[in-house]
Amino acid sequence: WNASSGRDHVWFVFGERQTCLVPPEIAKASIIVGHWGDEDCMSPDKDVVVPTITPVQHDYPRFVQGRDGTHSLQRSMRGSAELPLGRSGPLVFFAGGITSFGASQDNLRKGGIDSQEKQEKWLKRVTADRCARPDVSCRQVYSMGVRQAIWREKLYAEPDMRIVSAGVPDYFDVVTKARFCIHTEGNGWGARVVDYMAMECLPLMVNDRMIFPYANVLPWEDFAIHLRKDQIPALAATVRNISQRRQEEMRTALRLYKAGFVWWRPDGAAYEFTLAALGQRVEQLGLGRAARQARARS
Repeated sequence: WNASSGRDHVWFVFGERQTCLVPPEIAKASIIVGHWGDEDCMSPDKDVVVPTITPVQHDYPRFVQGRDGTHSLQRSMRGSAELPLGRSGPLVFFAGGITSFGASQDNLRKGGIDSQEKQEKWLKRVTADRCARPDVSCRQVYSMGVRQAIWREKLYAEPDMRIVSAGVPDYFDVVTKARFCIHTEGNGWGARVVDYMAMECLPLMVNDRMIFPYANVLPWEDFAIHLRKDQIPALAATVRNISQRRQEEMRTALRLYKAGFVWWRPDGAAYEFTLAALGQRVEQLGLGRAARQARARS
């Protein structure tokens, strides 16, 4: 540690939001690798964000076989690669809790959609919530207020979109058919982008001041759309203005990088992508062998 004041040390930090608990003397000096890319806790110029493991691939048996033995991320990941680049499913898809984790993919909306009563219940709640306003920053509440702001915009009522306030039973089927899938954080993680990449649904990233996985080595603008919270009112118009040809170009680019978002073998290559991202940081920060030798000669 003393030889470099910690600059050549790498710390892999697991757990939700745990990168925010790294002691300042380590966080400022060393390379931090973690899943929670909050710019308040990680440096976009020094650290590395890597994907987590999502609930639908919680362990290797579930990744390969799925919960019911028929639907699995591995099967959907492989199947997506065989499908045409063009898609005809929902323009935008999201299914998950709006104000809390309680309505996750493990808590399914059995019919696959919300009743009008349920939609109005959530709309009433978010309308009364200041943090659900697109122009208000609330980084310490659930989803940083983003999911609430999306519901406030009534995107669930758009005929070409499918926005549901809980998990859906046809999750694998709809993600492999949808054109854009909304990704935003919940309590932590922001794990859905992993499933979207694996199943080739173009990520529609909606958040502020978050570092994306492998941001220092991947051209995210080639395969994803990023909107800030205050741009949510323009979300529908933004995606509708993206041509079919451009969507196919984006999905072609996505196929180059999808393996980097899965850890399980033989389909995943997250380990190699992590090494690539680390290697870029080593060279960028002048920590490589050539740089050390040059300093020694001087």
